[in-house]
Amino acid sequence: MSTQQERADAPDVELQLMEYLRAHPDFFLRYPALLAELNVPHESGGAVSLVERQVSVLRDQNRQLRRELMDLVQVARGNDRLNERIQRLTLALMCCTDLAAIVRTLHDAMINEFDADAVALRLLRPARQGAIQPGVELADTAFATVDSDDLAAFQKIIEQRKPVCGKLRPAQLQYLFIERASEISSLALIPLTWQRDAGAEPVCIGLFAVGSFESGRFNPEMGTLFLAHLGALAGQAISAYLEI
Repeated sequence: MSTQQERADAPDVELQLMEYLRAHPDFFLRYPALLAELNVPHESGGAVSLVERQVSVLRDQNRQLRRELMDLVQVARGNDRLNERIQRLTLALMCCTDLAAIVRTLHDAMINEFDADAVALRLLRPARQGAIQPGVELADTAFATVDSDDLAAFQKIIEQRKPVCGKLRPAQLQYLFIERASEISSLALIPLTWQRDAGAEPVCIGLFAVGSFESGRFNPEMGTLFLAHLGALAGQAISAYLEI
């Protein structure tokens, strides 16, 4: 098609674009990324040319990179929200003056901030004298000894001090959630850890279970770094009120 015919058939905007590109033949050299967004056919008979194939591959790669970037952005936003919640929980724990307040703070944070359906706390050390005011009950909390028969099913978790996510056996759920055991479809089980000082080996002083009615809420493929931080934070706060 001749230049005159192109001008006659083209709308004003397209005509301006053509004139601009003719006046700036190096445009795509200066902006090569734009080519990945354009559909530029390359005449080669009935076959797809190598140039077309390369451009198609680059365009697909560009889309994939964009999807991966958006996934990373979503993960970063999720981590920001988790960090904000952990900060609020940390400040709330710092304001607690007895064991009941700590237990209540953990319970409320899991239910209200982290959308848990149920929580259970099992402490492996006895409470210090005066740690619990007379007549005060610790919600969803029980004390047990390390050599308790009920804890035999959790021994590996206690020894390794690493959170686990997913499903537990009915007997384990029964021990943790008692009458609500049948409602729990998945959970995160978090060892509460305590360190005497920065260089000491952590010790498991309890188990903190966060349960959900949804079977897919917690699964074995989930990352547990945040849960480990939570276990260390709660464990260190609780340790001040236990016989250790």
